[in-house]
Amino acid sequence: MAVSLAFAPSSLNMLKEIAEEPPFDPSQEFNEIIKTSNGNEFYVVQPITAGDGQDVDAAEPARQSSDLEAEAEEEIDGGDEGEGEEEAAFLTEVEGQDESGTSAAEGSFTPDYIKSIDIPEDVIIRVKKAIRLNFLDHLDSWCEQAVERSDSVVIAKCEELNSELDLRLHLHQPRPRRAELDVHNVRAAELVLHAERVVRHCSGMEQSLAELGTKFKAMSHEHNKLANKFRADIEALEIVFVNATKSARLVKLQNQVSVELDKFMSVIRASLRQFRQHLDQTLQMLRESNARFIKSFKVFSEGGNFCPEEIEEHRKKLEKMSAMIDSTEGSIMSDLEGMESRRLDTATKIAVEFEDRFKSHMSDLVFIERVARWLTNTQVKIKAEVANSNGQAQKLVHMLDTLERRVDACARPNLDKEQITASQLNQSLFGIFEAFVARSEYLNCIKPGGSQGGIQTGPATSAKVGFSAESPQQTGGKAGKGAEDPSVNVIKSILNSPTTPKERTQRSKLRFGIDADLDGEGTTAQDSLREKSKSAMSQASSKGSEASKSTRKTAPAAGENLTRRTPSGHRRSSKPSKFDRKSLEKMEDIVDGEGGEAENFMSSIQKTLREARDGLMTTSEVFYRQKGTRPVTRPQALQETHEQCADIIAAKLQSYAQQADQYHNQCLQELRAQLVRFEQLSAHVPSLVIADLLREEVKRLQDVQAEMTTRFQATLDQLAGRQQSNLNELRPVLGHPNHSDQLAALCEQEVQRHDDYTEAVNKHTIQRQECALQESTLFMERMVKTAELQLLQYDGMLVVDDVEKGRVEPTLYPTSELIRRMNAGEPLEDDEDKGALPRGKASWIGIPSNQFVIEGRPSRLQVTPTVNTRKTTLAHSAVIKARDKAYEDYREQFERTLKQIEDEKERLILSEQRWEQAWDASVDKVRRLYQKE
Repeated sequence: MAVSLAFAPSSLNMLKEIAEEPPFDPSQEFNEIIKTSNGNEFYVVQPITAGDGQDVDAAEPARQSSDLEAEAEEEIDGGDEGEGEEEAAFLTEVEGQDESGTSAAEGSFTPDYIKSIDIPEDVIIRVKKAIRLNFLDHLDSWCEQAVERSDSVVIAKCEELNSELDLRLHLHQPRPRRAELDVHNVRAAELVLHAERVVRHCSGMEQSLAELGTKFKAMSHEHNKLANKFRADIEALEIVFVNATKSARLVKLQNQVSVELDKFMSVIRASLRQFRQHLDQTLQMLRESNARFIKSFKVFSEGGNFCPEEIEEHRKKLEKMSAMIDSTEGSIMSDLEGMESRRLDTATKIAVEFEDRFKSHMSDLVFIERVARWLTNTQVKIKAEVANSNGQAQKLVHMLDTLERRVDACARPNLDKEQITASQLNQSLFGIFEAFVARSEYLNCIKPGGSQGGIQTGPATSAKVGFSAESPQQTGGKAGKGAEDPSVNVIKSILNSPTTPKERTQRSKLRFGIDADLDGEGTTAQDSLREKSKSAMSQASSKGSEASKSTRKTAPAAGENLTRRTPSGHRRSSKPSKFDRKSLEKMEDIVDGEGGEAENFMSSIQKTLREARDGLMTTSEVFYRQKGTRPVTRPQALQETHEQCADIIAAKLQSYAQQADQYHNQCLQELRAQLVRFEQLSAHVPSLVIADLLREEVKRLQDVQAEMTTRFQATLDQLAGRQQSNLNELRPVLGHPNHSDQLAALCEQEVQRHDDYTEAVNKHTIQRQECALQESTLFMERMVKTAELQLLQYDGMLVVDDVEKGRVEPTLYPTSELIRRMNAGEPLEDDEDKGALPRGKASWIGIPSNQFVIEGRPSRLQVTPTVNTRKTTLAHSAVIKARDKAYEDYREQFERTLKQIEDEKERLILSEQRWEQAWDASVDKVRRLYQKE
């Protein structure tokens, strides 16, 4: 078998070149033939191209392929050793080879290092042929193996297909017989299944309808339980209603009844609504299920599995179920229609019965709250006035503390203290003056004709006013005209009654309200009556005519003077009498007192009490007129008659008035103590102000003197320069007779310098003395003006003698001390004015004004104008003391300054005399130098 292949070198480019070669032609004699071991022949195509001077003879090496092939086969079959030796010999013996003329020719021009690595072309050709031959042998063996494998695969596949065909034929043989038997059994099972399905459907519908009936009964039972619970909740509110202390609580309870009713009905409606929805959904679902079930019956011709007889039988059963659904719906809906209205009527009846039982409670409690509001508002107004008064007192205390701190900081300055000058401290007094005047006007305690000038406030310890825990109650309403009432006279006597000494000595921490005076009292009676009053209030609200026959004591609103209730059989039927308006107007004048409508503490309190009296009396009158003859529901807090209520109100207002008067007296005593402290503190200010003025004047005198001394020092320096110049020019050579003229001229210059020096010293001394005298005049003017301003300033200061003394308890001494005083002839009571500073107008003599002179003080003393003041205080005395002390200190400073000026003059003149003596001695010495020669 001859196979033609085109073998290419092991390169892709070579393969492309072979592909482009012309087709194989075995007729060409230069084609090479390769035989494999199996006898197959292969032709190796080797095209020869003519060109570049080559001819067909160039293919001679190809014709020698048989020889080369034989050598290649011997090399391959002969073993690797021979080939390895031959190759080794070829690589090492290249240099010695000289087989042909060509190699000799090449050796003539090829370098030795190229020859050692050069591979001959015949070796490459033999290697190629060996590779080709081995490849073709492998290809022959592979083709035979591939044919054998494909034949075995085809045979195995055919056997597999035949086995599968036999299996399928075996499986399908019994199917026809089984199909016939299965159809019969399935139809029988279908008939049974259809019947069971209808039975289950009917059972399910009956069960659903039974559940609806059960749920309806359960809902009715639940509604009955809710109705019973609503009744119990409403009845439980009765205890809260009876024990309520505020009308808002009763209103809240009434609203709570409405809320509970709405809540109860909302629960009923929600339950009915939910049940209706559930009923509609369930019945609709049952009807739809029944209809779908009927529609699911289809005959065989329509693709179903039912026969006509079977369908007719099942349809009758389902129609009976539809009729049962309609019957159940009708019975349940007939019961639901009137259920909501019946429940609403029942709940409304319970709520109305409850509200009717407690109308009297509401009326009485509203009256109690009105009275409480009136009394609470009265307390709040009085507390507001007390707080305003305490604020003023605290402001005075703060101002006095600040003044004391500033006086200390100004007198003893320190880095840790406030930095303030005496003038600033003095300016701060005006605010305190005004504050004390405002405080005294608010307390209305300035004596007639007292000082009205003042300035700011300083802190003070104020008396505290506290209210009792039980707030009195206030009422609202308009006053109506009426006849005389006995309570009017009672109120008049209470409001006009003077305070006793015992009342004046009550503790400083006041508490407004009778309840404050009864802390811890009456609680036992109130607790014992609370339980008894519950049953009485219930009976009074339900029956309206029955009351306890026994006389019971009840605690009034103030907690004292328990009032008596008359037996119900002897209760008076007459209405409470009305107040006479004229009597009330007279009472207003009594309450107003002397304060009138002035803006002060007591007038504000009286106005507040008058308004409270009018409102309380009017409210009480209206309430008892409307109450009629029915018993009160709260006997522990209300009185049976208008007269009894008026007595309690009058006592309450009297207590407020007494406490306010006591607080006013305490504030007055506190103000007097603050005035004493302020007077003592203000007495330190004048000395600081005048001492500050003295320091300023002394410093200015010293500064002016130092400035003049500095300017005079420049003149002295100039004269000293001239002196030094003359000394330098005085040389020994000037003693020669030939230089007598120069020496005379130099002496003349020194005489001129001496005269200038003496004149400058005298002039400087006179200027300094005149300056000191001028500064003393300015000091006197400023001192007199400052002292006068200080004196007039403290005329506007409010002192303790300008305000009323108030009520002060005398100091109590033991009997032995009183006997000792009586035997010694001493007064039994302390004299408060003992050792006090004389008050009243004063004339303050001025200071000498002609004592600041340079020489020869005048024999007649002249003083500055006298200053007249409207009062005498510690501050006035302090001003005069500080003024006189400052005058003496400045006069001493003035005299020291004059002495310093004279001493300086004498020192300068003495220094000049010494220099003059030294100059004359030097000149004589120079002259004697040449006289000795």
